[in-house]
Amino acid sequence: MTLDVLDELTLARLGRVEVWVSLYWDEPYNTDGEFTLEVRPTEENLSLLREGRWLRRADSDVPMRICHRSNENADSNLVVTGFPGTWIFTKRACTAIVKNENAEQAMRRLVSAMQPWPKLELGELVGFDTTYTAQTSGGSIMDYLMTIGAACDLGFRVRLAGKNADKKLLFEVYRPTADPNNRFSTKWGNLQQAAWAFGDSDYANVAVVQGAGEGENRATVTVGLTDATGADRRELYVDARDVQPDEEKGETSRSEAYLERLMARGTNKLLEQLRTGSIELTIDAEGLSPGDVAFCTIPELGYKATVRVADVITQSQSDSTTRTVRLGTPVWRKLRR
Repeated sequence: MTLDVLDELTLARLGRVEVWVSLYWDEPYNTDGEFTLEVRPTEENLSLLREGRWLRRADSDVPMRICHRSNENADSNLVVTGFPGTWIFTKRACTAIVKNENAEQAMRRLVSAMQPWPKLELGELVGFDTTYTAQTSGGSIMDYLMTIGAACDLGFRVRLAGKNADKKLLFEVYRPTADPNNRFSTKWGNLQQAAWAFGDSDYANVAVVQGAGEGENRATVTVGLTDATGADRRELYVDARDVQPDEEKGETSRSEAYLERLMARGTNKLLEQLRTGSIELTIDAEGLSPGDVAFCTIPELGYKATVRVADVITQSQSDSTTRTVRLGTPVWRKLRR
């Protein structure tokens, strides 16, 4: 494995890094990954590894941008850190409203409408029919993409394409189809060194949202699984007094449009209150990629899950390379006994 260093603007290859002390490379599905590269502070490395330049692994077309580098003294190693190309979207703000819209088209629309970034273009439209039924507005483009991606099970990435002067960065929305062969279990030995954690202490499925007004006259809406009862009902209170009626549009605290905005606030808050569940495991180099579906069973816990790969983490040190898969939040169900 080698690392090509690319120019920030032209994407032309400036050089190659073939030897390092350590490398940590986290490629995500629909969140924000990162990388850390530690090398000796040679004149070549100091000149080549500069902020703004791109790193591309020889076995991947998803580049990472160098955002920070440090070297405490002449005897210390040079440490370079950064993020995937989606980092670009953390530097673009947006005030648009996304509501009841095709998710893929909304994500592409947001990227297309933002202030341009050198060499960044839209990739091909896949045609996913998933609709983002909630509402979100205000924030970085990255905030929008992560919110829509999480709600609609869609991944997004910036991929390097083209050759020579035609190199470009393509924004793509993707969702790999399930492969029934991706089955892992501790009893089969292919789910090893597993670290797992599950919890529902923060889980909520009903949001009670209050906006403008006082006392009994305060605007109040309830969203989520409002038919849930008993132990299945987990309520969350949301103070949305900052969401006020738009007087210029003639809204009041009882207007349908205003109440819909309160409902959207509650729906977005519920997306942050999911059941927590994660598994990390080590697989071989020919294993899963971000977004792939894995079918996992842990008999000793009495659970099984169908879940997408949230991150693929590659770590290289001392002439050895390991590949760790972090699985996202699954919908768990007990095994029949």
